[in-house]
Amino acid sequence: MDAVEVKKFESRDQIIETLQKERNLAGADMSGLDLSGIKLVGLNMKGADLHDSVLTNAVLAGADMSEINLENTRLEDARIAGASLRAANLRGARMNAAKIAGVEMKEADLTGADLSESTLIGIDVTGADFSDVKMTDARTAVKWSDAKVQPAELPEQIEMPPPWLPFLFLGFVVLVIFLIMRRRKSKGE
Repeated sequence: MDAVEVKKFESRDQIIETLQKERNLAGADMSGLDLSGIKLVGLNMKGADLHDSVLTNAVLAGADMSEINLENTRLEDARIAGASLRAANLRGARMNAAKIAGVEMKEADLTGADLSESTLIGIDVTGADFSDVKMTDARTAVKWSDAKVQPAELPEQIEMPPPWLPFLFLGFVVLVIFLIMRRRKSKGE
């Protein structure tokens, strides 16, 4: 079996240049970079390494981010929607005031993460570890009993949306991604 070459990015510009050609950042090493405000939409980022990066005000949507390493990453005011963070490493991540909706966090490790003032809606936390998570003034619509380890202090629970709402939202995200990709394709021809 051939060894897979890991893409190592040294700058934000390298990532943006790559995204103009392909939508695959699986296994890529983007650790330690300042990616504030970046839009990572409709990507395969499975197993990517973004530890110690800055993703403040970033948009992460419609992406496969399973097994991603976001340890000690700054995700303040980030928008994360319609994504898979299955088995993700979010240990020590600073996610203050993040808006997270329709995200799968099965078996994710959020030990020591800071979710203060964040809003979490329609999150699947089955098997996830929320040990020592700070959730001051957070608002959630989450079934915490499914977590492996619940937060020590459960945040304010907001009314759960109807079960079909995340699918509607995901459909909207997929439509937006389709339109963006179609637009890029027509510009390239």
